[in-house]
Formats: sequence, C-alpha cells, structure tokens
Amino acid sequence: MLSSFGRNCPLVIATLSLSGCAHTVAAQTNAVRLRFGGTGLASIQYGGAEFLSNGDFSVQKVTLRDSAGHNADAPTSPTNTTFDAAQHKIKRVYPWGAVSCIYAASGNQLNLTIGVQNTSSQTLSGIWLQAMEVKFPQTPQGWAPNYIYMGTNVGSPTVNYANYGTGALVACNTDVTRPLLSGFPGRPSTQVRPLWVCSSNIGWLSPMLDPYINRPIAPGSYDTYTISIRFGSPAAHEKELASDIYAKYAKTYPQTLQWTDHRSVGALFLSTSDPAHHSAKNPRGWFLDPNLDATSPAGAAAFKQKVLDYADNSIKVLKGMNAQGMITWDIEGQEYPHATSYIGDPRLVKTLAPEMDAVADAYFKKFKDTGLKTGLCVRPQQLLHTVEKTEQQDLTDPVAIANLLYAKIAYANKRWGCTMFYVDSNGDPNVPFDPAIFKSVADKLAANKVQVMLMPEHQSTRYYAYTAPYDELRQNVTNTPDLVNAVYPQAFSMIYTADGSIDANHDKLVAAVKHGDILLFRGWYDDPQNAQVKKIYTDAGMH
Repeated sequence: MLSSFGRNCPLVIATLSLSGCAHTVAAQTNAVRLRFGGTGLASIQYGGAEFLSNGDFSVQKVTLRDSAGHNADAPTSPTNTTFDAAQHKIKRVYPWGAVSCIYAASGNQLNLTIGVQNTSSQTLSGIWLQAMEVKFPQTPQGWAPNYIYMGTNVGSPTVNYANYGTGALVACNTDVTRPLLSGFPGRPSTQVRPLWVCSSNIGWLSPMLDPYINRPIAPGSYDTYTISIRFGSPAAHEKELASDIYAKYAKTYPQTLQWTDHRSVGALFLSTSDPAHHSAKNPRGWFLDPNLDATSPAGAAAFKQKVLDYADNSIKVLKGMNAQGMITWDIEGQEYPHATSYIGDPRLVKTLAPEMDAVADAYFKKFKDTGLKTGLCVRPQQLLHTVEKTEQQDLTDPVAIANLLYAKIAYANKRWGCTMFYVDSNGDPNVPFDPAIFKSVADKLAANKVQVMLMPEHQSTRYYAYTAPYDELRQNVTNTPDLVNAVYPQAFSMIYTADGSIDANHDKLVAAVKHGDILLFRGWYDDPQNAQVKKIYTDAGMH
C-alpha cells in the first residue's frame, strides 16, 4: 500500500558544540538536536525524544546498464568511508562511484543533501539508499506492520506523514520536479522503520511505476537528492509541516482548469455489458432489453424513437434538477464484457453501433437545444480486435496516450458539441497515468479554443490542476481532499452520489458544493436520491 501518492514551525538557526571526537548540533527544546560520532550520525532528538535507531547511511542496491541496455547489480560494500565533522558529511566510495550525505539541523527540520556520483563507464540506472533507521516513540496512527509508507513526486509532492501521539513528523522530498521515490518501506515493526531514497522502482511496488521513477546517472555524472524531516506537535498536519513544498508544487504546476458552472450533472447509461440482457438482435445490450430489435431495418425506426424518448425523459429529469448537463457513458453500446464494456471511443460508433450512429446526432441535439451541456466517456486505450477476442489495449508512450485522448475528445466536440468527458481506466488507483498527459490534452484543446472539463477515474494531486477528478460517495468520498486544496485551493471534484449515503453525509456534501465540488446523479429517471441531491444544492445556496 502506498500512503502518499496523490498527498508543514518557524525555523531556529542551530548552534554547533564540539567536544572531542563526538559533537552535537544543539538548539532549543522544540528544535532538532543532532549528535555525531566518528562514523556519522549518532542521535536525532526533538522535544526530548530520541528518533534515531540506526544512523548508518548505506547503499541497499545499485544497478548499472551497459550499452546493450542490460541491467546488472553492482557492489554495495564500500571500499572506503570518511566522515567530515566540520561539514557533517559522510562519504562512501564504491568500485562504481560514491555516495555522500550532508546533515543539517535548522529549527524543527533535519535536512539531508544526498549526492550520488557515477565514476563507471556504464549508466547508473537505479540506486536504493537507506538514509537512516527511524525510531518512533510509539506506533504512528494508522500504521500497520509491513505496510509501505512511501511516495513519489510524480503527480503529488512527497510528504510522508506520521503522527506518533506525542508529536508528528513528515519525511519530504523537497524537489517537486525530478522523479524520486522516498519514505518508509514495509517492515514488521511499526515503530522502527528505515528511511529509503530510491531513484528507480524498488521492485515490489506496482510495475506501473517503472516508466515514471526513472532517474539514471550517465557515466561520469553526479546527481543530488534533497530530503527533509520536519517535526511538530501532535496537532501538526501535513499542510502545516510541508506548506513550503505545497506552495512550490502549485507554483511549478499551476492550475489551469477553467470551468465556472458547478451545478450538478446527470449520468446517462444506454446499455449494459451483462449478457443476460443481450440477444442476437440486441448484441450491445441497449436499454437492458434482450427483446429489442436494434439491428434489422424493420427495428431501426423503433430503436431511433426509443433513443429519442430516452433523451426527452432525461431532459425532464435534468431540468428538474437544474443540472448543467449530462454525460453519456456508452454511446457505442456495451457489446463486449467487462473490462472492455465501455468502449470510450466515439469515433467508432459508426462501425461498432451503426444503429446508434444513425440517431446520435439527433440525440445530442435534443439536449443542446434545451441549453444543456453534453458529455461522453472516453478511454486512454485503443480497442484491439483479434481472432480470439476484442479488448482494450494500453498504450505505453505518454505522447501517444495524449494524442489518442485528444483525437477522441476533438471528434465528439466537433460532431456533437460535447464538453464534459469522463476518462475511464487512466491507470491504477495508486498509480494513475502521468498527469502531464492530461496537461497536454487540456493545452491542445485550449490552443484550438475548445473548453472542456475532464473527469479522470483515478487521480493524484497534480491532476486537479487540469481536471475535475471523479470520485464516488459509495466509496465514502464526500469532497475534494484537504491536502489537494492545500496545493490548489480552487480544486474541485465530480462526486457520483448514486447508492451512497446522501442524508448521512448531507452537511459534508453541502460544504463540498459550496467549495465547488459537482455532484453527479442518475439522470435518466426520477431516482428518489435525486431529491436529496437537489436539497444539497438548495441548502448550499445554488438553487
């Protein structure tokens, strides 16, 4: 489990006190106190508590890549180790290069400047470093044995939080741009954990991280990692202990989404992937009716009328809710089982669902003629047909993914005027696609004077700069996360309320709507929950 994909006390200048071969960086009681021995870091104290279990700075693993692209492990036993007491710098030399760490205490912070030098003739493709072993006074709240509390700065600033009852700390990567994995790996103990810094995926995390955590060092080159541990009171939260990092992140990746209408939106579903509702005459499961004739010339007129009647009925529901518009999930039907189900490629409606292609223009026009916005579900995958099966194929190149999404969205916008797009299957919940993909899509659309709202299924913090990510009340999500708002105060989400506990979360949802979050409801019939959604908007002063 990754705890921080997707997630700050005044400084006091420390004074140095040297005594024999060991010396201490001393400061006030509420400041970090360091003690060094002849071989490096020997103690970290804050608020009278000791936080160092083991000060050994070591290489856990290093890989070198040859000219043919083959990776091989390199030695992790140093040939020489030195400690510079004046600089508080430890350096270890290896056959392939050297690593170093400079320790600096400043107020409530311990700052680590880690250097990695590659003196070999091969590319240093990855290194895993243990900066130290941390000892918490007691188990941090919510921590469990063997769980991983690490984060990357791909998509979110790396702020690994631990509240240990008598205080709290964060272990941060102060660099918000270059990819790095850092934090506390899983161990049986919840009170003693190593602090790791890794320039590549550590192997037992999601393989989806591999393309993103990639920070090689060329032969003869040097790289620097900057890690900061910040301490605070038990009431201190991430946004307080790492406020400077959140501000830096927002400045580096500014919010560009422009969408002023925050009224509710209706979700529309025309079909099902359940084979029980399919038949030879209705292979795409339209209207969950296996007796429907959607393929023959004789059934074409009846099918068209059924689609238009569905639109008329949905418009009544949407207007009654004072909704801004609708999103249709399945304009291509659902001929194929899960996980293909939603095709998410409106360009294929002509070939995959000719019966819908014949009525789709009139379907969307009905909504637009009443002033309602329209939208679709799109996917960042390519539909692949083989002799054996039809399935969604993931692309690996971020540029190709962005181009594919843009092509699908541009088509729907040009043909039907669609401006709201739910993006299905954009990676894994813990490791969504690189948010730079969505920035690329949004920028290209804006350059062509097309204003849309993108709603990706999975998200990290940076997604909120360009999109309004999708979440569900039935998954106990009631609002845009506070830590996201710490970076982007104007960020908002699209929250699907169907089958969620609306009344039990009424006050939270009212606050969310006041903030700007948009509620998504079933829009094709008068769902009893719709009245609850409407009341939330009324109580939020938006009706």
